[in-house]
Amino acid sequence: MHLADHIRPLLRDHDCVIIPDFGGLVADVSSARAQPGRQSLSPPTKLVAFNQALTRNDGLLVDALSQHLNLPIAQAREAVRQAVAGLQQELDETNRTELPGIGIFRRSVGRGLAFEYTGTDNLLASSFGLPELAARPVRATDARVKRPQPALRGAITRRSRWTRLLPGGVIAMAAGLLLLANYQWAINAGYAPTGWQAQLPNLEWSRPQVAATPPTANEPQQANLGQHNFTTAQPAAPEGMTALGASPAASVPVPEVKPAPVVSAPAVAAPAVATTTSAAPVPVVETAAPVAAARVAVAVAPAKPANTAAAVTIKNRTGRYYVIAGAYRTMAGAERGRKVLARTGHASHIILPPFGSRLFRLTAADYPDLASAQREAQRLRVTTRSDYNTLKF
Repeated sequence: MHLADHIRPLLRDHDCVIIPDFGGLVADVSSARAQPGRQSLSPPTKLVAFNQALTRNDGLLVDALSQHLNLPIAQAREAVRQAVAGLQQELDETNRTELPGIGIFRRSVGRGLAFEYTGTDNLLASSFGLPELAARPVRATDARVKRPQPALRGAITRRSRWTRLLPGGVIAMAAGLLLLANYQWAINAGYAPTGWQAQLPNLEWSRPQVAATPPTANEPQQANLGQHNFTTAQPAAPEGMTALGASPAASVPVPEVKPAPVVSAPAVAAPAVATTTSAAPVPVVETAAPVAAARVAVAVAPAKPANTAAAVTIKNRTGRYYVIAGAYRTMAGAERGRKVLARTGHASHIILPPFGSRLFRLTAADYPDLASAQREAQRLRVTTRSDYNTLKF
């Protein structure tokens, strides 16, 4: 068995193998490399070099021979010495010797021994089984010719920045107008959420239109409604508004009179006078003619729905504090609630929905300051066992 057959396994496991009285073989790990001349890619491997100064026997090669050949240490050491003597004799005769599968040694005058690694096996265990890959160069000229070249635009065909931004600006303006139209429609139809309406800008033209009412003068609200006795007393009718309870003529005893012919002209003139004069109660005298005039005035009083509706509704802000008895989604429901409060003696009003709201609020009283309104609301909560709130409007 040749000495090289014992050195190759040692180079796989060790970085240095010393041949006593000859030199040392040093294995160095090399990374993967490309070989342009051979057009290949080599995997990581171990490159073996020779150092003639490493001649001291470390016992590694002797122990390997002793284990493989089952020889004592002395005989293995003698076998190594004979192999080294054979290598030296071959160098003296031909200036060349070889370790098969490892490399070739050449003796040069004045330079010592030169080593050339000729091994073909990959001595790196982590790269076991990795083959050498062929790397053929890609011909870039063919791809460059087949690639379509972009056409160069002249100075006339190039568009300016404003020309490129114009289509985007037109689209953005159209989208804004569309959103504004949808917003206007949602506000008019009452589909916008109440939380959003409180944060939207206060635009007069975007407010929902309320049922048209005849223009009337804004009369000041009465502030002394909380002092009334709601069980017996009758509410005081404000200006321009006819009381819905029993008329004053119904509570005055009228003596029976004989039927007398009624003149048509004075009877027709009486309602006209009643509509133009103030709302002060008509004095009643126990005679036949005034009673007839009072009855005529009471009979034609329902013919003024416009003034009554304007007096019981509040459209603009007055800066007063109102005691709110309830909120309704429709005007008809609010009117029914107002009539119920009117029968109990409350001078109630209906606050039309402001911008951002769709509720008709029914009031039970109004005051110029917040403290009075809160006291009245607390008193009504105790007496009626219902919930009352205050609102500044």
